[in-house]
Parts: sequence; C-alpha cells; structure tokens
Amino acid sequence: MTQQEEIIKYVGNAGAHTALGLRHSQRVYLMAKELSPHLTLDDEILFAAAALHDIGKYPVYALPNVDHALRSKGLASSFLQKIKFSPGKIPVILDAIETHMYYSDPGKSDEAIYLRDADILDNIGNIGLARLFSMIGQDELIQTPEDAVERARTLAEALPNKTVTKTGQRLAIKRREEVFRFLSGLKKQTAEFAYL
Repeated sequence: MTQQEEIIKYVGNAGAHTALGLRHSQRVYLMAKELSPHLTLDDEILFAAAALHDIGKYPVYALPNVDHALRSKGLASSFLQKIKFSPGKIPVILDAIETHMYYSDPGKSDEAIYLRDADILDNIGNIGLARLFSMIGQDELIQTPEDAVERARTLAEALPNKTVTKTGQRLAIKRREEVFRFLSGLKKQTAEFAYL
C-alpha cells in the first residue's frame, strides 16, 4: 500500500460526515492546486496536509474542548511517523494543518497558504451551502434550517476577507455572491424564512 493510500484509509476510517472527510479533503487539495498554477507546490506535502487537516474533528478522533487544528496536528504527526513519511516534510505538513483555520495567521510555506485559502473557499459558495444544509442536526452550530441560513450569511460576510492569495480573494468574492443570491431567493420563496 502506498503512503497516499494509507492516508486515504486513515481518513476514511475516521467516521466523518459525508460533507466532510475525504470529499472535503479532496476538494481542498484540488482547489489549492487550482489557485497556484504559477507555483510548484510539493504534492506530497499538499496531499497529506489536505487529507489530514481536519482529522482531529472527526468522531473517531475528536476530543471535547480541544481545538481541532491542534488535535489534527498531533494525530497527523503520530500517523505520518508511523507510516515513515519523509521526516523533512512532516514539519511543513504540521504547520499547514495547524494554520489552516481562517482565524489563524497563514502558515510559513506556500502549501500552508494555499491549503488555508482552499479550505476557506470550501466553506462558502454553492459547495459551502450544500455542506451547511447537509449538516443540519449533525453539528452543534447547525441544529435547524434557520441556523444554516445564519451560518451561511456569517461565513459569506467574513471569510472572503480572510483569504490571502489574489486568486483566492477573487474566487471568494464570487462565492460570497453565490451565497447571497441563494439566500435572497430562499427568503422570497419561504415568506422571509417563515416557512423554511
């Protein structure tokens, strides 16, 4: 089994909701590559960081009251050492994982910067909306459709300003507009959310 296959198996066994887990990781990986065609990112680093950046929030590994980025970093460190991942690349992967959240300062490497922007982008736009509405009742912050609407609005307003790359900023603005168009239509079709 290749190291990439071992990483996929590890993430696949973490009990993540289908809106998260491997599909989210794959979208983040591909988006980071799409945002950075002018660079040569280390594909092994980017793949591992994208696959493992949220592992600490999935049911099998989550711990109450522990920031999932820090938990993910610890789990990734142990796992990557176990599968004998290139020791020189592990610190770069761990930095990318630790700094992937929108509320963190971007990491030091290009892989960390583009991973962070890609993760932000996966939380807004059409894909962000699909994820939010599929998580109703499955996430402590999204218990009702009204919670999903409010979270979509909050993320669309805040996240575009958190991106740091020029391509990420342009795409974030487009995705923010997707969210506002959807919410506007939803508001009209539900008597201002009364029948949501």
